[in-house]
Amino acid sequence: MYRIVTKYTLVGFRDETDPVNHTHHMALKPLPGVPHDFDTEQAALDWALNNHEDMRRYREFVVLPVHHMVLTWRPEEDAPVA
Repeated sequence: MYRIVTKYTLVGFRDETDPVNHTHHMALKPLPGVPHDFDTEQAALDWALNNHEDMRRYREFVVLPVHHMVLTWRPEEDAPVA
């Protein structure tokens, strides 16, 4: 059996340059040095507020939900049928 587990992560906007087409665009990238598995959106925002020295370089960021499909095991499913 599977279930969906939702965690939250902080990602920042980064300006990227395409050297072939000479174009600029903004991309969402994971922030280095930041935990990527917050249990709630509020926990991610609290971490950002409490670590303002780390977040000073990343002024534009968003909190995104990350959905994980997790395999769960239930012992009653493997029990022999009487």
